[in-house]
Amino acid sequence: MRRISGLEPSLGWSFLSRDALARAKAQMDEESTGVRDEIGFLTIHQSYADRFFPGTSVLHTRARYAIIVPWLFEDLAGLTGASATRALRDRECELAGRLTGLGVIGRRVFPKPSSQPPSTVYWNAMAVWGILRPRPNGRTISRAQAHRLLRPIGNTTDDDGQPLFGFDPPFVVLPRRPGNWQDGDISLDLARDEATFLRERLSDLRRPSDPELCLLARLVRTGAEAPADMWSPEVMDIAGPDRSALRRAQQAASLAGIGRAIYDALLESMFEREDKRPISTRHRDHLVDIVDQHGAIARKLDIEALEADIGNLPTKLRAVLCATKLWIEDGSLDSRALFEPYEAAEARKGTRARLARTPNGRARRLEWSSDEHGLATSLHYRWEQVATLLDDLAAAL
Repeated sequence: MRRISGLEPSLGWSFLSRDALARAKAQMDEESTGVRDEIGFLTIHQSYADRFFPGTSVLHTRARYAIIVPWLFEDLAGLTGASATRALRDRECELAGRLTGLGVIGRRVFPKPSSQPPSTVYWNAMAVWGILRPRPNGRTISRAQAHRLLRPIGNTTDDDGQPLFGFDPPFVVLPRRPGNWQDGDISLDLARDEATFLRERLSDLRRPSDPELCLLARLVRTGAEAPADMWSPEVMDIAGPDRSALRRAQQAASLAGIGRAIYDALLESMFEREDKRPISTRHRDHLVDIVDQHGAIARKLDIEALEADIGNLPTKLRAVLCATKLWIEDGSLDSRALFEPYEAAEARKGTRARLARTPNGRARRLEWSSDEHGLATSLHYRWEQVATLLDDLAAAL
């Protein structure tokens, strides 16, 4: 304890707001959840993913959750405030123990509640996909507002067991619940009517702020299972006006993958040269491999056309992309030539920046394990989640 002039030393508690705690948790979870955005490449990832696949998230698992969550809310009609929040948490936790199949959210921590429950993970998707009605001003209603809008009138269900609500319910009319909704195991596989419900909404989905059908809508309209990968001929054939942007997204994905590998290689070099510590060449070796695999695609990227697709890039990220593209074209394999633009781009992370030649930078590097750190990969634009969604829809036909 430090004595402050004129005061006796004392002990006390400091309390953080929920937002501050959430930010701290996100920072601690960064590596464990696979989010690697030291340089800012997720700007590209999120922009293209939102353009091609609106409403999707890397946290999505199975399509049926987009219907299950509104069912849960309707079951709690009449509850508001803290009681509604507690009841929803308990129902979602109970559901994690009853759901069967792959992709159950909360299964790993059951019987404890998940820190990212389905109602959080799928809320934006339900809004974008037209399952959650917007406010009169067009904004997405909150979960608390949805609870308040679910006002039962008279009997809580009709003759068919469907909930009755007051004026302006938060959700569109949903498919019927399965017979075992209240008791027993529940599959995450879609029933035929549920798949039809989702397909009707997704097949008319537009790009954000654009009248054009998005790529997700075009894929859903085929009724087929997901193609082998996002760059397959089947996807390119149906991409329509998005075909050129899809090619650029592939080139940007490859360039960002090489950029991630460069960052890791720079860290290994700093361990040896700046910190005088022995370290493997694992990431530097991987840099050679990823350039060999992705270099020919990455070097084709037109950065001005990229910005025409997704908007102006942050200045330092743009500098990294330009420098990396030139580095690939020159055929160099020495990442140290790119240290300055990468250091400048990472500086946005402040005291968490590892490339910084400061005591904080050195401390952060010592926390980094080359052998435990995953090898760099290209951007994926949420394709795995989209593929599962398409497969779920196709399986219900």
